[in-house]
Amino acid sequence: MMTFIRILTILAVLTTLTVAACNSSDATTTPTSPTTGTTTTTGTNTSAVAGTIITNIRATGTGGGAPFDGTVNQSGDLAALVETAWGDGRLDLHRGHAPIQNILEAFLGISHAQMHVYMQEQGLNLAGVARVLGFSPENMVESLKYSFIPFIQQGVTNGVIPQSDVEVWTARVREQFNNRVNWNGQ
Repeated sequence: MMTFIRILTILAVLTTLTVAACNSSDATTTPTSPTTGTTTTTGTNTSAVAGTIITNIRATGTGGGAPFDGTVNQSGDLAALVETAWGDGRLDLHRGHAPIQNILEAFLGISHAQMHVYMQEQGLNLAGVARVLGFSPENMVESLKYSFIPFIQQGVTNGVIPQSDVEVWTARVREQFNNRVNWNGQ
């Protein structure tokens, strides 16, 4: 039965990648760094090339019991954002995807349900899922970090922090996303 599920998962991934490769729109995706795989997408299509660093899609940041309410308009909101980047430890390897599901799906090129096949049935963490699909977990961490930068910038716009603190909060968010992606349950 597991072999059958794995075959279905592989077929679903291949179908997703084929559809993404054949998808035509007025958007263009241009690699900006051959060493890191960073992409920039222009136009109305915000889809990304699976496995590359996504810099232009904002995470929802909310949902699934996340402590962040979606707006940085007071000092505690940035701490809640960092906590949301870490995820909910009660959910084991899963840690809850609602606040970042759109980024994970774009990066991995698979659905939330397909992520669960890897995570629940094969016991993989997010880094393991990325590796199985041939992607760098580091690129996933960077994509997740970039998806939260608009929230940090909102803190500047709303007068919560000065521009000089953006790097500090970005580093904190990145650290927690790194922990989340590589979380092994302990």
